[in-house]
Amino acid sequence: MSNSDSRRCAAALRQQQIRARALQAGEAARRGPELRFVADVMLGRLARWLRIAGFDVLYSNRFSDDELLLVARREGRVLLSRDTRLLVRKAAASFVYLESDRVQDQVRQILALAGTLPGPLSRCLDCNEPLLEVEREKVRNRVPVFVFETQPRFKQCPGCGKIYWAGTHRHAVLRALETLSGLAQK
Repeated sequence: MSNSDSRRCAAALRQQQIRARALQAGEAARRGPELRFVADVMLGRLARWLRIAGFDVLYSNRFSDDELLLVARREGRVLLSRDTRLLVRKAAASFVYLESDRVQDQVRQILALAGTLPGPLSRCLDCNEPLLEVEREKVRNRVPVFVFETQPRFKQCPGCGKIYWAGTHRHAVLRALETLSGLAQK
């Protein structure tokens, strides 16, 4: 057996072990509607889309494997990863193995697992904090004049202070989430 055949065989064995231990839809439903995640370093785009959908997702491209496992265990979060070597470790108790490298397929997999959208556009995309309504006058000098004049409502992140409003991209993002979740009319 060649070296590459041996590596492929080992990878296939790891995937088989992972699939047997991965978080399944029934188990996710028992965890309640508020699934909380921690995403490994190769899943930044997925973390952002899940935050757009309203999920609580910790992400940093600086987390080591040991830090990911510690955060998942300490905070009761589900680890999201494509790294088979990370997921076969015994310390990875609750995880989802993302089989596809396409972010759309990954989002579909998580939405199918969760069965619901927790609250689209309700979290800060940068720091993951839930957004809070803020009085218009308080953001007057923090947003462009046109935006202030045309938008009736604003939200603010209590963590980083970023201001959010219903921009022109809102409908496209919501349509994309509906399509990915299977909620769109066919």
